[in-house]
Amino acid sequence: MGLRNFLQTITIPGVVIHEYGHKLFCDITKVRVRKVCYFRFGNPAGYVVHDKPESFFQSLLIVLGPFMFGTLFALLCYFYSFLYKGGTEEYVFIWLGFSAAYNCFPSDQDAKVLWSESSRHLRRNILALLGYPFSALIWIENRLSYLYFDVIYGVVLYFACYKILNITMLYFA
Repeated sequence: MGLRNFLQTITIPGVVIHEYGHKLFCDITKVRVRKVCYFRFGNPAGYVVHDKPESFFQSLLIVLGPFMFGTLFALLCYFYSFLYKGGTEEYVFIWLGFSAAYNCFPSDQDAKVLWSESSRHLRRNILALLGYPFSALIWIENRLSYLYFDVIYGVVLYFACYKILNITMLYFA
């Protein structure tokens, strides 16, 4: 088993968090969800089938939902790991946080949907132009994942959270 397969196996909770991010933002934007698969063995590992969003803003939020929710979830887990320093809970929270951060980036399919939605809404909403650079960034990140950018992101989030918490504790001590 290679490193990438190992990471995908141990970060299965992050797939669930990723798909929940899509569903959460469907619910927030009032886009009807038809079917949710939070995890399965296969490709894709999970998915959310929903109605076509009426606005570009809905599409943007649904595509970026896993990144926003996954990052927030990871930061909360890392924060809790700090509270349970030295206990088993510390490592459980670090693992959950890393799982969320590792899987928070939108997929190539998400980028393709955003690109298409940008084109569909461009005549009615000039802000739909934002979808093109976001789609490009998603594609770039997915190529960088071959260089373990997703791993680096999870580790950097942990150390940033840890550093901020240490500074905060020193300030209030």
